[in-house]
Amino acid sequence: MKTAVWMLWIGTLIAIFFLGRCSKRCEKVETVQVETVIETRVDTVTVVEPIETVRTEIRRETVAAPADTVYLPGDTLRIEVPIETKEYRDTLYALQIEGYQPRLNWVEVYPRTEYIYRTETKTVSNPARRWSLGPSLAYGYDIKNNRWAPSVGVSVTYSFLSW
Repeated sequence: MKTAVWMLWIGTLIAIFFLGRCSKRCEKVETVQVETVIETRVDTVTVVEPIETVRTEIRRETVAAPADTVYLPGDTLRIEVPIETKEYRDTLYALQIEGYQPRLNWVEVYPRTEYIYRTETKTVSNPARRWSLGPSLAYGYDIKNNRWAPSVGVSVTYSFLSW
């Protein structure tokens, strides 16, 4: 009977050894969290030749001009000059000018520069191992004495489920 018990123990240890060799290796699990921040800033824009979008004549003015190359008081011509407003508009700006002697009425600038900041967070973790070795407290059947009894010892276990 002693020989059968020892053979059972040795067979169990050999089986545990080969099951451990055949089990899947623990792999690393990676979790990647990406955070994107878009920041819009206002920059200075210089427009060299704006494109005219609207032209409106608002009034006419009479301007005195010399009739000859030599200017004498009272010797002038009256010339009617149209006074206009012009609007220039684009996705980056809008402005309005006016006059015979041009003057800027208003300007609006819409510059946009986007800065994109991307932050990646990686979490690397190992899953729980399947095989473990540790102390055990059990209640089982004692073959020697043919009865149920508590036992204390060291056990090798394999985990089928983990959470």
